[in-house]
Amino acid sequence: MLLPFKIAWRFLLSKKLQTLLVIFGIAIGVSVQIFIGLVSQGLEKTLVNKVLAYSPHISVYSKSGGFSDWQKEADQIRSNFPEVKAVSPNVNNQAWIKLENMTIPILVRGFNISDTERLYNITAAIYEGSSSVNDNEALLGKELAERLGVKVGDEVSILTLGRQTRQTVTIKIVGLYDFGVAKINNAWVITNLTTAQNFIGFGNKVTEIELAIDDPFQADVVSVKISSALSREGEALYLSNWKDQNQLLVSAIVGQKLVTLVIQFFIMLATIISIVNILTINVFQKSKQVGILKAMGLTDFSASLVFLYQALLLSLIGIALSLGFLVVFLRGFNQYIVTAQGLPVVKVTMDYRFIGLSILIFFVVSMSTAIFPALRCIKLNPIEVIKNA
Repeated sequence: MLLPFKIAWRFLLSKKLQTLLVIFGIAIGVSVQIFIGLVSQGLEKTLVNKVLAYSPHISVYSKSGGFSDWQKEADQIRSNFPEVKAVSPNVNNQAWIKLENMTIPILVRGFNISDTERLYNITAAIYEGSSSVNDNEALLGKELAERLGVKVGDEVSILTLGRQTRQTVTIKIVGLYDFGVAKINNAWVITNLTTAQNFIGFGNKVTEIELAIDDPFQADVVSVKISSALSREGEALYLSNWKDQNQLLVSAIVGQKLVTLVIQFFIMLATIISIVNILTINVFQKSKQVGILKAMGLTDFSASLVFLYQALLLSLIGIALSLGFLVVFLRGFNQYIVTAQGLPVVKVTMDYRFIGLSILIFFVVSMSTAIFPALRCIKLNPIEVIKNA
């Protein structure tokens, strides 16, 4: 086994420029193929994160108008569905916020802040004050606070339309948040569940239960499972998920994935063809030497191993070099392809599982196709080769 390896190494060194070009081609092909896959993943995550930044993956509603036994429903989801990473019961109500002569329409959102952290990460968005909200206290968005000219510690009046009466409630501002989305900052007034329930005379009910799951692309599947588990007589449920509400975006992401796979396939195909071609050419170029070696006692199997070892060396060295190119591509992309604020347009990160799988597929396919030049070598007749040399 050692002799064929030494011969393979000498054959590669005898054509140094040719060998370097093949290794460089393999490195470029493999690194670009992996880089395109990582960019595709980053683009997918960026699009989904922007769509779902302040939206639940799944929302559970009661067709009767509200959940009266919402704590039981929430506990059942938490205990029976490990793929659900956040369960946030909440109360939503349209209202108006008043300060002196100014009246602005708002959406009052009542949460248990701890429940909704993994959905909206409210604590991280607080830039002044605290995220701890007690009864008759609230958080205001940056743009809304600026429009009203208020700060932490000020009080404002909220005009609500309850189920039976119209009422004005005074609340204290305990924190200001900035989600980076002006539309939300202008509209959401975040308070606790009890305050929001009192606004609309809702008793202990909630309007919906919002869920976040580990894999957003499984939202439709998980929503069906949850619907089957929670549905029962007397409680008609309605579940919505982000995929059903954003079908155009989902179709675009699926299409982009398919295009990326096609591009990756042809890049890999071109790289592998280059390996096969160079090995086939080597069989012809080195046929005289192989014929002499066979005449001296080198077996057909050992002769074929020479070209399999060449494929092995070319692949391994090319793959090692491709990892260096990949790091350069990723750093350059994240550093120079940025927004006006200096943030990456698409945040591309190392997915080691994807990288490892891509390299494994390339290695297995390249070694498999190297069998054909090796078989051609077996068919060489040393007497005919030497006679025609």
